Amino acid sequence: MVKVLKKKTQISNIYTYFEFTGYDSWNEFDKLIDILTNQMGCIIMEKLDGIYSRHCILRKGVFEFKLIYHEDFGNCLCSQDKKDNSFYEYLEKIANEVALILA
Repeated sequence: MVKVLKKKTQISNIYTYFEFTGYDSWNEFDKLIDILTNQMGCIIMEKLDGIYSRHCILRKGVFEFKLIYHEDFGNCLCSQDKKDNSFYEYLEKIANEVALILA
């Protein structure tokens, strides 16, 4: 079962992120992108695979956010810079919708 955990951090440019616990492997990143683009209407703006991490900048309406995989914390949705509470509420809603699709 996938759970969404809201976490706050001091990592530069992330601040608040929503972690998909139970769905945290390198390969599951592709399934998350598939859900976000094909089922939820997000548009990929940029995608980068590194050695230990994967990053995908997505847009849904006027909101831009990242899906990140990192070997230390798995897959998560986060902002690209510090945002207001309404942005994080919207991002949390997206994360919870993804979790429901995976259930």
